Amino acid sequence: MPVRGHIVGERGAVTRLPFILRDQRDELRRRWHDALPDCVGDEYAELLASAVGDRLLRRLVEQLVAESQAEEYEVPGLRRRFEGEFRAEVEHRLALGFTARDLAGGVQALRLAVIDVLGDAVVAGELPPPGETLVELRALDAFVDGLVGAVLDAATAPAS
Repeated sequence: MPVRGHIVGERGAVTRLPFILRDQRDELRRRWHDALPDCVGDEYAELLASAVGDRLLRRLVEQLVAESQAEEYEVPGLRRRFEGEFRAEVEHRLALGFTARDLAGGVQALRLAVIDVLGDAVVAGELPPPGETLVELRALDAFVDGLVGAVLDAATAPAS
């Protein structure tokens, strides 16, 4: 598979993993929904299993693909904009009564689903060589950490 752009994180660049996740979006959704009950409350799991969660997952994968196709200097701005939009969504859900634990748990369930889908890609021989995969996985993990950070920031922000 040819290298396409990159997601620059503290730990390296992601070039191929977003495309694997995009191509396996249905499996990613299924694995995410399977992981939710262990990570979030029933009401939030139900919300994320609806069209709301599907839109969120699609936006996350599209963001990863967009960052992988962007020039290195464009990535921080793309990331800040996305994290800002994500934080606004988190603030809205907190205002609806969902807990920060549920919101962070939803992101962590997504991380588990990503690992499962990439594990399947290993078996299918779709991943880049191990060294590249680890660099990409660390950058992808930094992206997910940023989402967890957005949840924490929103949950601990002083009321306005």
